[in-house]
Amino acid sequence: GVRQKLLGYESFLNDNPEFSSKTVLIQIALTTAEHNELQVQVMDVVNRINSKFGTIEHQPVVFFHKDIPYSHYLALLSTADAMVITSLRDGMNLTSHEYVLCQREKKSPLVLSEFVGTYGAFNGGALGVNPMDTRAIAQAIKDALVMGADEKSARWELLHRQVLTNSATSFVSSFISDIESAHAESKSPNGGRNYSSAQQGLGNGPPPPAAAA
Repeated sequence: GVRQKLLGYESFLNDNPEFSSKTVLIQIALTTAEHNELQVQVMDVVNRINSKFGTIEHQPVVFFHKDIPYSHYLALLSTADAMVITSLRDGMNLTSHEYVLCQREKKSPLVLSEFVGTYGAFNGGALGVNPMDTRAIAQAIKDALVMGADEKSARWELLHRQVLTNSATSFVSSFISDIESAHAESKSPNGGRNYSSAQQGLGNGPPPPAAAA
């Protein structure tokens, strides 16, 4: 989803050129097996944005081709004016959780792909986008940057509550509780009678119709 993010940011700058000298998109490409493929896919967009909107003093996109220290990563999350996550497919996405926890002071908005597993759990706190919709990403970036303090705080409170509630510990506890409840239900007399009557109904019913040859 990195290319989709960059295309959305490019669309945002095209629609709002006054932001070209006021914003910087910082993207970190982790040194994984997919690193080289990712670099080829996104560098054309990075170069196009910086060529069109950049100056000698300012580049709208800073693209890191290396890992950074974890302390630097947390510092970026803490000082960001918005976080944009446009994954095409993802599970819990811990980056979004880390961002929320790092934003206790600023309470900056989160733009989150609707294809991320935790999107629904965030209960409206994030600005949801379809990562394939470039115009929607552009609009969400603008909405995040011009959002008022009251809305920022209200959205962050929703996000923070969900991050604390939907932790790994709470998930395991809930999962174990559901298993124990299901096990207890299967052992209850009522559950056994329902199963027996269903079996008897299957055995005593009329024979199935013969299939035509």
